[in-house]
Amino acid sequence: MGKGGIENRVEQMKTGAKPYYAGLRLGGLYDSEVGSASEGGDAGSDTAFAVSLSAGWQAPLTGDFGVRLDYGGYADFHQDFDEYDVIDQSISLEPQYAVGPLTYSLPVAFNYAMQDGETDYNKYTVSPTLTYFIPQTSQAMAVYGIGSIIDDRDNFLLDEDAEALGAGCAYLLFFQNSSRIRLSLDYQHSIYDARVIDYQTLSVSTDEREDDLIMAGLDIQYQLTEIFGVYTNYSFIHSNSNVDLYEYDRHMVEAGVAFKF
Repeated sequence: MGKGGIENRVEQMKTGAKPYYAGLRLGGLYDSEVGSASEGGDAGSDTAFAVSLSAGWQAPLTGDFGVRLDYGGYADFHQDFDEYDVIDQSISLEPQYAVGPLTYSLPVAFNYAMQDGETDYNKYTVSPTLTYFIPQTSQAMAVYGIGSIIDDRDNFLLDEDAEALGAGCAYLLFFQNSSRIRLSLDYQHSIYDARVIDYQTLSVSTDEREDDLIMAGLDIQYQLTEIFGVYTNYSFIHSNSNVDLYEYDRHMVEAGVAFKF
């Protein structure tokens, strides 16, 4: 949420900003570790067609107070490993309070994720955020906390309900034609109900599974016209876990066309 939220807040700072927005991305994706975050996943690298849809509405401000309602949807369709095709949808409500160049906000989100056409998990997240618009520049920064509850809904017998805590930051360089460059860095620690021994590895530990994720990203979107543009992004995920199946380094590269309304 913090990654996309900084873009939405910057848009609202512009003169004549519309109270609503919508965006669509269509592109190709390379993923070096498809299935690494899934139950027993060991598929390896693959390419995919990826689609992202975003839409939102900013309620009219009353003084320094505001509120946003946002929807985000993502789907990918892999070339070789279609059993890892993902559909992820989220909706968030974000109360806001602005003080000069600072905006305090509290996005509360619900995620519904599917894999291979079946329900994978539901996730509830709260992310207190502070956004700073650097005066007399086209730059903004955000820092945010992450607190999530994951409700495992897949068809595996393993109980992978989890709680996660983390934090992150994002930097945005934006331009008058709505082109922008975004950098982000997140850390998240997750504790699962499932035990290490439940994963049928060589370990006999009865400790709960614990994962530490470090996620870094670079996203660039260049607007050729007010509506049409091109984009590319790179994401890196390092996972450290007490379950060997979830120890990995993952690289994802995506590029394509973008529509903005």
